Amino acid sequence: MNSLRRGACPGISQPMPTGDGLLVRLMPSAPIPLDALVALCDASQAHGNGIVEVTQRGSLQIRGLSPVSAPAFAGTAVALGLGAEGGPPILTSPLIGLDAQERLDLRDLIQALRAELTRNPDVASIIGPKVSVLIDGGGVLHLDDVPGDLRLRASTASRLHVSIAGTAAASTSLGWIEPQNALQGIVHVLVSIASRGTDARARDLTNSADVAALRTSLASLLTDEPPPNRRPPAEPIGTHVLNNGLVALGVALAFGYTEAGILKQFAHAAGRCGATSIRPAPGRALLTIGLAAAAANELAAAAVAAGFVLRPDDPRRYVVACAGAPACGSAMLATRQLAPAIAQAASPFLDGSLTLHVSGCAKGCAHPGVAALTIIGPDRLVVQGRAGDTPHGPTSAAEFIAGLARLDAERQHSHGAEECSADMLSRLGATRVLALMNGEPVHD
Repeated sequence: MNSLRRGACPGISQPMPTGDGLLVRLMPSAPIPLDALVALCDASQAHGNGIVEVTQRGSLQIRGLSPVSAPAFAGTAVALGLGAEGGPPILTSPLIGLDAQERLDLRDLIQALRAELTRNPDVASIIGPKVSVLIDGGGVLHLDDVPGDLRLRASTASRLHVSIAGTAAASTSLGWIEPQNALQGIVHVLVSIASRGTDARARDLTNSADVAALRTSLASLLTDEPPPNRRPPAEPIGTHVLNNGLVALGVALAFGYTEAGILKQFAHAAGRCGATSIRPAPGRALLTIGLAAAAANELAAAAVAAGFVLRPDDPRRYVVACAGAPACGSAMLATRQLAPAIAQAASPFLDGSLTLHVSGCAKGCAHPGVAALTIIGPDRLVVQGRAGDTPHGPTSAAEFIAGLARLDAERQHSHGAEECSADMLSRLGATRVLALMNGEPVHD
């Protein structure tokens, strides 16, 4: 088993060293049958420390493996059909081929792409390990907020929109392509990225000259028209109607993780309710697939008992925490012990307009983007920035929690319900936010 090379994702053949052992990331290409998920939970407990995570992009992570146990776990994952590797990561809509509102069933395209990369390992081997392809069937659980290098979105029953680099809103549009030409177009763009080197990403091609050249090289495949309209954010929590009349129940993992034993019990409960499979989804969520509507209500009760998140407005959804100390060797803060206290204390302040980030170190792995407030181990605070930004000041865990209550009191006192929490932070600015959190008086 190889050590993780720089820039690679921690797959089963290249687990990543962390503070609690080796970490493996799995990207299921289809819903996981319940018996396979139970077996995966057993393997997590037998070969790791039993911690199972779902990432913001919808991948599964297994923690606490060792150099001795990791190969055994890899063998189990492969036997369960969960260890596919090679070529760029292919992210798909979590209910692709199942969503009742989907425009196109793109599962054949995904299979064809995997087959093409398998037949041409020379192409797959030159594509950088972080380069990703997003294939979105156009259903309600879309991928607009998931960043990627190459994005295909079904917006009509006969065409796909193609764009590169970033989220849907930030990406650079290349044009529209018909499904029968999509495979050729995908491979062409991937090779174009790879031609810049193994560290190249699609963002390296977003300057005007390179975009023009890429569009010209694809002129026989693409139609140059404006990109599709933006969609409301995808919300995995709740029930989602499937194309066979059944539903999928979406729940989220509090702070993105659970214990294998708890997940195993939930899988058994899902089976008793008539479900067939479970799939991880973007937003640190799980979708239980194949339920009758009444059974979804029954399973929701089991999800609550498991400590999962069942309400879109649950304050735990707006607190992002990495594994933290002692699980991560870089962390200087016990983030997962702190996160529940922060969510509880900040509940009135977490109105859905912002995110709080609890980061063990300045790398900010759990939330690379901007957060309203970020506490970084051991004692630093960033306002409206990233974990790696220059801190605006010091703070302890206790001071941070007390400061959140002061922020909400200020919001209620100054503008009440007329002002959301994010707008208040923007109005105050970093200096006054820091002063307010430290108990100093603040005046407009």
